Amino acid sequence: MSNQAPTPDPLQSLRLLVSAPLSGGTQVDWQDLVAEYPHGFPDDYRTFMRDYGEGEFNNHLMVFPPVPDVYPHDPDSTVRGVTAEARYQAEEDEYDQPDLLVGWAMTVDSDLLCWRTTSSDPNEWTTVIWRRQWLEWMAFDFGMAEFLRRFAARDLPELWTFDLPHEGCRFLHAGDIKRLRLEGIDPWRPEPAAGS
Repeated sequence: MSNQAPTPDPLQSLRLLVSAPLSGGTQVDWQDLVAEYPHGFPDDYRTFMRDYGEGEFNNHLMVFPPVPDVYPHDPDSTVRGVTAEARYQAEEDEYDQPDLLVGWAMTVDSDLLCWRTTSSDPNEWTTVIWRRQWLEWMAFDFGMAEFLRRFAARDLPELWTFDLPHEGCRFLHAGDIKRLRLEGIDPWRPEPAAGS
């Protein structure tokens, strides 16, 4: 959908736009996942999990881990859960080859973000989104890290810009969100102005 060339290192560019959690990301034993996910995962997703982990951008876009972590009793909040939802939706809509979809994120509006696995090399997978409010699928010719970089830079004019409640972009690990909520603190409260 986008004619702009992807950034040479979108994860590095994302780090400049959005700080990773100080506590680190989500620890994943990728070798243990081969049986459950024989297709593997793109390198940018594996690095994202290590540095950022399971969590949310701007209280809007949630990136899921391959296996339950912060919410161990909710297997739907994983790549497997989003994939099942995306494939079901794709079959309902007669979307071309729903079995090629692997889900990795969701928005608060229940939009589904997926890889389209048309290559045996996960690093060549592109991004597809189910826009629930619009009842349409949108395809992008780049992968997850470039998509997140453009989201953080608000460089996706056709997506969500009117919905985002915060200036700039913030990412919070799901563990930090859970902890703050248990303490009665709104994790998305406005950050204090510099010098205050």
